[in-house]
Amino acid sequence: MDLHETHRPEPATTARPTADPTTGAAVTATRRTAAVTTAVPPPSRPPRHVRVVPVLTAAWWSVSELVALTVTLLGGTLPVGDASPDAVGTLLHDVPGSTLSLLVVLLALVGATLAVGMARARRSAVPAPARRAATVAAAVTVAGAVTLTDASILARLGYLPLLVVRAPFDEKYREAFAGYVAPGVLVQYLALGGAVLLAWATVLFRRRARGACAVCGRAVDHPEPAWRTPARAAVWGRRWALVAAVIPALYAATRLAWVAGYPFGMQPDDYDAMVADGMLPAAFGLAAFALVGSVLTLGLFQRWGEVFPRWMVGLAGRRVPVMLAVVPATLVAVAVVPASITLLAIGPDQLRAEAAESWGALAPMLLWPLWGPALGAATYAYHLRRRPACRTCGLG
Repeated sequence: MDLHETHRPEPATTARPTADPTTGAAVTATRRTAAVTTAVPPPSRPPRHVRVVPVLTAAWWSVSELVALTVTLLGGTLPVGDASPDAVGTLLHDVPGSTLSLLVVLLALVGATLAVGMARARRSAVPAPARRAATVAAAVTVAGAVTLTDASILARLGYLPLLVVRAPFDEKYREAFAGYVAPGVLVQYLALGGAVLLAWATVLFRRRARGACAVCGRAVDHPEPAWRTPARAAVWGRRWALVAAVIPALYAATRLAWVAGYPFGMQPDDYDAMVADGMLPAAFGLAAFALVGSVLTLGLFQRWGEVFPRWMVGLAGRRVPVMLAVVPATLVAVAVVPASITLLAIGPDQLRAEAAESWGALAPMLLWPLWGPALGAATYAYHLRRRPACRTCGLG
């Protein structure tokens, strides 16, 4: 029946209508519902990642558990801890590889169990205690996986553009690619990838378990908190974006000083050795990568981060896709987390010793524990500001 037919006025009568508060409230509520219904687009099928991520997470952790268990039962040792020359920067680099292999098996078992359980959870509401327990268990598992990683992930990400440019012309740079697929490095990739997937699957699980939209997290009966509104997100997002832009800019400044011939914060002998080893091009590559990242971070609150500027031929005036900014920024923010853990693995005594020798190289790195969260917060604020009405649930 058409909505207008439902509220079609009755024929006029001579009797004066009396006010009924109950009926009036019902009509008002009905009108509000009709207004909401016409104000949002019709719901559509959830995007593919809502269905794929939980299944992929369960498969990722299950296969990891199977491989780790097989290696351990056959008497082998995983390339972790002191069993891997590529794990010297991890928080667990001094743990015997045989012992840490057993812990990895246990960690993978917990992760696989959680991932399978969350993927199989029904769409009906899950009790709050069960949601909290699953979230805590997932957080502990993610933290355990991240402790298997170190700063080499961020370093390889920074060196990658330089290697791609120089590799066709220099055999030394082509050989450097072997370090990207070393056994200990592959374990770190798998651990960090599993951590990201499990965190993502947990977010989707919590949304589905409390009856919210799995895509945007909005719910009809739970209004968005004030800090997540676009206006508020613009305020705190700008602050975090400035912090996240300054930190890599400081890092780039020290490296550019070295390239310019000034041994800023380094002993002269160490600087001469770096020049003799041909490390200045690498320093320039890292500085350029950091500067580009710093400028792009400013776009998380600038106008040109939402609309392509006029000098970009073919794209000028078009709106920047939200994911074009969110995905790379999130990738860097995630890669910074293992780099921060490396600082903990070094320890205060060694940090003081290295600072005395080369404080210019170390000082910008001390800000990395702040860089990752700041960039993550700025990216999330950008997402909150620019996300449109949800195509799945229609809320917005």
